Amino acid sequence: MPYVKKREKYALYAVSIAAGFVVGLTGYFVSLVNLRLGDYIMVIAMIIVLFPTASLDYLEFRWRNAIEDRMPDILYDIAEGQLSGMSFIRALQSAASKDYGVASRELRRVLSQVKLGLSLEEGFKGFAERVDSKLVKKVSLVISETSRFGGDVSKVIRSLADYIKSIRLINQERRATMRMYVGVTYIAFGVLVVTIMILLNQFFMPIIGLSGTVLFRAQAGYEEYRRIFFYLTVIQAISSGLVTGKMGEGTISAGLKHVVIMLFLTLLVYAVMII
Repeated sequence: MPYVKKREKYALYAVSIAAGFVVGLTGYFVSLVNLRLGDYIMVIAMIIVLFPTASLDYLEFRWRNAIEDRMPDILYDIAEGQLSGMSFIRALQSAASKDYGVASRELRRVLSQVKLGLSLEEGFKGFAERVDSKLVKKVSLVISETSRFGGDVSKVIRSLADYIKSIRLINQERRATMRMYVGVTYIAFGVLVVTIMILLNQFFMPIIGLSGTVLFRAQAGYEEYRRIFFYLTVIQAISSGLVTGKMGEGTISAGLKHVVIMLFLTLLVYAVMII
């Protein structure tokens, strides 16, 4: 995935919000005639608003992760070039000629900017701002300062590569550990949905059918109870999805894709499996 500029992101956000607003407004007018269908359209409007943002966040996460994964290899190759007698810029050019996936494209972009007149510090500063990663910012800062002051550059670069590699291993272990809790969150949401489905289909529907008899008089209709449970599930989907993202990947925005998945499951269950 190529780098997406902030202006393009904001344009995508604006279009998705506008589309969601139009669909939501349609759902409001439909609810005046058909309340159940109107509620479904409201949830579809939420999905329309969140889906583009969630997709972009996920693609950016994968792009950023791919760059971070290859940073140790890039640093090791730069250090090897320095040990063989190359200048820092020449070692950087040699590393950029190799295939590091999306990281190679960004590295070549830095070198192109340097050739056009930017300093190496400015080139790596722009690289760090585009990737927006703490690890890449540290790498960019160390490379900039090392190239400026000199010294035993290869030793510094190799030490930095070892540090970045250890941090990446720790992060991967953390994600692997937290993946279990992500699964637990989905299981808890599934238990809630199944419980509500049983309550509505097997309890509320039959017992409200007895309303008006000498045995029982319901305080509300079935559709009112169904609607309460529907929005209860929607709220649970949003909160569980955000918590899942925070636990699994460390950011609330990463939970948007889980919110979209849970909202879709909610819509599917209520439209197909609940009376």
